[in-house]
Amino acid sequence: MNDKLSIVIFSCDVYSDLWDNFFDCFDKFWPNNNYQFYLVNNFKSYDKPGVKVLNAGSDDWSTRARYALKNIPSKYVLTFLDDYYLCDYVDNDEIDSVLNYIISKNISYYQVDKIDKEDHANWNNYNEKSYLFDIPKTRNYWVDTSVSIWDKNFFLELLGSEDYSAWKFELDRNIETKNPKKYADKICVFDNRSLITICMMVIQGKYYPVSLKFMEKKFKKLSLGKREIMSLKEICKFKVIKFFSKINYGKKFFKFIARKSGIVFPSDSIN
Repeated sequence: MNDKLSIVIFSCDVYSDLWDNFFDCFDKFWPNNNYQFYLVNNFKSYDKPGVKVLNAGSDDWSTRARYALKNIPSKYVLTFLDDYYLCDYVDNDEIDSVLNYIISKNISYYQVDKIDKEDHANWNNYNEKSYLFDIPKTRNYWVDTSVSIWDKNFFLELLGSEDYSAWKFELDRNIETKNPKKYADKICVFDNRSLITICMMVIQGKYYPVSLKFMEKKFKKLSLGKREIMSLKEICKFKVIKFFSKINYGKKFFKFIARKSGIVFPSDSIN
């Protein structure tokens, strides 16, 4: 067991129906994983070898995250959300190598989840490595809740002491782009080699049918339990929201029109 890094799955009790599928995918696509798992939830127990459950109690994502990070002994954590299922094989030796590199360079945040090529086309390479890029701290969502390796203390610093959702955590990073010098000393990089490939399974509390079909082809037909599958109307609304998240001009006007059509954006629920 490598005690320098832990794998942390942020969850809550209402998503407990996802846990068996999540770990089945891990067993399939990363069978020789040598890191300790921590499943962070509210109060529920879960019995699986190699998985330690951290009952954080609170309904607030930030409070559960803080509790977990303060009770995990390793300096570095590889973070997942409970609906991010592995969908391709992971090379354990490659992850070990990345971890050693992170330690040697004192890197605070190492993103391994995919970023669209057009989004990082103009980023500078880090340390002259063709696959590694400096993440500009002027970029929206310059760090987020995607699959990444964190220096635990840096994560705790960003979390602060308030109680809030994972969505607000990402929105707060956007506010920080106005003062990029605040974390100028922190090394935050993106690795474009797709070392860990995930499939996002749940959107707005329901299974995304495209993801279900994809996982059935890659692995097996997953047990769905009582969780619903998104309707065609819900899928269309999601795609509209995704479209607006990428446009740079006229966003306010088009979002106004979309709201008139009954579409609710995640930011509408943030005070």
